[in-house]
Amino acid sequence: MAVRQLHFTAREDGGPPWIGAMTPGTPRQLVELAVRAGASGPAPGNAIGLGFLSAGRVAALVQSRCADPAGRAHFFHALLFDDVERELEGLLPIDLWGGPAWARDPAAGPELPEIASLVPGDDAGPATTPRFAAGHAAGLERVLGAVQQALAAGRGRLVLVVPDDRAAALWISATCRSLPHPLGSAVTFTTRAARPAESTALITCTTPGAPLPTHDDVTAIDLTSTPPPDPSGTRYASALAQLWERDSVPTALRLAGEARPALAAADLEVFAVLLEVAFDLPVRAPADRDLLLTAARMAVERLTGRLSAAGWQRLSDQVRDSGPVDAAGWSEVLRAARDRREAVPAELFGAYFITALSGDDRLWAPELSAADLDDVAERVVVPALASSAPHPALTRLAGHGALVDALIRVLERRLANPRETARLATTTPPEVARLLAGRGTDRIRLLADLVLARHGALDPVRVMLDGTRTQQVDWRLFGPVLWPGDPSAGDAVRLVRQVRPGVLVDSGLAARIVARVLDRAAEPDPSDGRLVDELLRSPVAGLLEQRDHTALDAARRIVHLRGAVPGRGSERVLLSALAAANSLPDGVGHGLVAAAASFVLRADPALHRDLLSRALDEHAPVFLPAYRRAVRVELADAPPHRIAAVVVAWRQLERQAYRHILVEETLPAALRKRRGRFLDRVGGALQPTGDGLGAERPNGGWGKWWQGWRAEHERRGLLSVFRRRDGV
Repeated sequence: MAVRQLHFTAREDGGPPWIGAMTPGTPRQLVELAVRAGASGPAPGNAIGLGFLSAGRVAALVQSRCADPAGRAHFFHALLFDDVERELEGLLPIDLWGGPAWARDPAAGPELPEIASLVPGDDAGPATTPRFAAGHAAGLERVLGAVQQALAAGRGRLVLVVPDDRAAALWISATCRSLPHPLGSAVTFTTRAARPAESTALITCTTPGAPLPTHDDVTAIDLTSTPPPDPSGTRYASALAQLWERDSVPTALRLAGEARPALAAADLEVFAVLLEVAFDLPVRAPADRDLLLTAARMAVERLTGRLSAAGWQRLSDQVRDSGPVDAAGWSEVLRAARDRREAVPAELFGAYFITALSGDDRLWAPELSAADLDDVAERVVVPALASSAPHPALTRLAGHGALVDALIRVLERRLANPRETARLATTTPPEVARLLAGRGTDRIRLLADLVLARHGALDPVRVMLDGTRTQQVDWRLFGPVLWPGDPSAGDAVRLVRQVRPGVLVDSGLAARIVARVLDRAAEPDPSDGRLVDELLRSPVAGLLEQRDHTALDAARRIVHLRGAVPGRGSERVLLSALAAANSLPDGVGHGLVAAAASFVLRADPALHRDLLSRALDEHAPVFLPAYRRAVRVELADAPPHRIAAVVVAWRQLERQAYRHILVEETLPAALRKRRGRFLDRVGGALQPTGDGLGAERPNGGWGKWWQGWRAEHERRGLLSVFRRRDGV
């Protein structure tokens, strides 16, 4: 080491400096650099200031002191470096703050010796700075982020407002010690400037009250209190602030120092991602895909073998969350990582492996071991199976038999838990199930069968009845899987006929089938009839509560009454149904009475009369309203002879009250939209119909009675539409 020295004095009024002494042979360039370092105004009063400027390798470190009691002149002592990083021998320029190398007074003669060794001071060195940095992490993050951005951009300066010159030295020391050594050594600074606007240093410190510069490229930060967070702060500054609190900065900077080529300021954001994963640091926002890829490339190419397995795992987790979208970029990085034996986890190779399959380009594909393929299947393919969202990995399995084999091995283990089988059966696509069909043990076959049955490719009843399975199946879990919705009437009939009652009950299918029938009991369709009969004949019926059993019986009656034609024994069927309706819930009871009413209306005229009479005699309060509703619907579209038969039957009822309700109230409502010519034909059909039934003729005959009935209701307005005689 051979460090030159320079003593000069400058007046506060800005006059030219006076060179008092220097090391012989000092280049003019270094003298001018030293003068510029003090040009921002010396430290005011009796304060000591330290300034550092560099121009490439050459640099000047200048300390200023007051030179006269009035404070009108200042003495400057400069240390001049031809190669600052080499000659400092691992020290930072700020380390010399308060060190023994500085002269208190100008030299007596014109020559100064070279300094053979430099000793750091105690106030802002490596012993005191860590505690200060850990206690001022929020402010340091703000300062370091601004310094990092200025270094990366090659422009911009900071002015720090600090309480005193020692605080200034500590802030500069903490900032420089937060950077890789070559970058920290290049940070120019002034610890105390009377005129900060004139400083050209990257960091200029001043005290409260000093005039602050207003240039666009100058950032002023008040450090006399904790500054607010910078929304545009950097990842690197955030990481280093946390590492100071953990006392881990030396480890982080040793890692930075191993990068080849050395890290530049523009590399620090990428390096910050490696610090985040290496030290498991919390982050404000996850790194984007491009930044993750660039960080992985830095780890492989410039920090080979330096990122731990845990760091690679965390990086892999972040990549998997965002997806290795740039397959070509990841192909290059991961191929190099494999060749250099980096501790890249198998799932990252697997995620890339799956992504690479989706592109049209022929990309490098890693040859994964069986264990790695199993890991890919466990961490990538199985979660994709369990996801309800489409996943590209599943659509490309068919072309990779080794990965399908790995998936089968993994599923063999996982499907030992039947709940896992049920869960995967609800999300696995049928295309994957076809790849699994016929392979593996009963567990794999059951999963494939469940999936294919859910999607209509297999008969779910046959799947449930499959007697070739060697292991007992817990249908309590799989009944809802096979039938996400209610089984169809056809499936339900087959289930009731062919599946053991205990299995039906345990799987929940019996309850669902019964509930389906009961929900539709008031208005069942014909397909429900067979199902109701099967249920009532099966042992399942014995497991039902009495009210459910009664409702099922009512549904059976409704189906029968709606489809049957009245004949011998109809009276018993009708009266039994009406008696049962009285004890049923309203919905089912009303449905049964409505079915009975339509049943009566389908009878031939003579039987209609007899059935109606018996129903009204025994169940008029329940039956008559339903019958009237059915009549209004039936007669609205019935032909003339059918209407005539109903009218004759009503006229034969013994109780005058029922005749009146039906003939004088119900009939006008049913015929109110019929035209006059149609009613003429109804009147013409009354005589032969009445004679055929042996009915007593009204006074004057059926024709006169019909005309009188029409006239009465037309007069009331109930049949006013009949006056339009131009239609049928």
